[in-house]
Amino acid sequence: MNGIKLDLRKMPHFERHSKIFEDWNSLKSGQILRIINDHDPKPLYYQFDAEMKGSFEWNYEKQGPKDWIVKIKKTQDSKRQQVKELLKELHSGKNAKKIKEKGKKLLKGLSPAELGLIEQEIIQEGVSRKDMRKLCDVHLEIMKESLEGKALNLKPGHLLHTLMEEHKMILDFVEKMKKAVKKLEKAKGFEQAGKEIEILKHVSEHLVEADKHHQREEEVLFPEMEKAGINEPPEIMREEHEELKARKKALFNLAINGKKIKFKEFVKKVKKNADYIAKELPDHIYKEDNILYPMAMQAIQAKNWARMKNACDKIGYCCFTPSF
Repeated sequence: MNGIKLDLRKMPHFERHSKIFEDWNSLKSGQILRIINDHDPKPLYYQFDAEMKGSFEWNYEKQGPKDWIVKIKKTQDSKRQQVKELLKELHSGKNAKKIKEKGKKLLKGLSPAELGLIEQEIIQEGVSRKDMRKLCDVHLEIMKESLEGKALNLKPGHLLHTLMEEHKMILDFVEKMKKAVKKLEKAKGFEQAGKEIEILKHVSEHLVEADKHHQREEEVLFPEMEKAGINEPPEIMREEHEELKARKKALFNLAINGKKIKFKEFVKKVKKNADYIAKELPDHIYKEDNILYPMAMQAIQAKNWARMKNACDKIGYCCFTPSF
């Protein structure tokens, strides 16, 4: 058979959902997931209908009374294909204005999970993660406009809520960093820049402290997403973490030991690292809040979040993490 055969009858109920979607995500267009079940899997049809937006065909091979067999064929949804082509165009250097206008229409109504999975498919088709990370500002702008008003509704204490609250604090540190660097550029020497350097020490120390935030994502959240078949978006975030960690550490070391070099060289190096952080960190946070975390909410089963929260507790939190 061109696809996968999945017998659910002897599988524990709590394992079925993740296995179905793990197998489904591994299929290519035109392949079939053949499910054998001990009851009518009609609820699964409604879930596919809500999330796959017409990119599947559902046909019963057998309808009870003891066994139920359904064939789910993966089809190439035209909208998904158009979005994939759009994202590829963003790498080609074509007219950004035209692509933006085209993108607004295509991405309207597209869920964060769908967008993330489309990007994953593009990487699997040959676009490198490095190239995917170079998606221009047009892509991010399109995403921001299309995802507006789709914020997660999470209760305090949920691990994603905590991560998002930490993001707010991190963004506040970034703003303080930008103001300090702007004043630093106007200073004539270390004596005149004393206040700004102290602010940089404080801010960069807390940005480095945010490595615990990244650790909870990398050791708890990302592996659960990968178990659910979402591999590429977490891997891209890991790569961005590594570069951000290096820049934050470099900024901290400069703030602590900067007086060992000439002031002009100090300002130049501070600005280089701060400019990178000021651009890349807010974009990284936006992608996590509006794409990665919503994908996680859709992909990870509700029963798993309490266990994940306990794992986060063991890792620990940042000194600036709000208490709930």
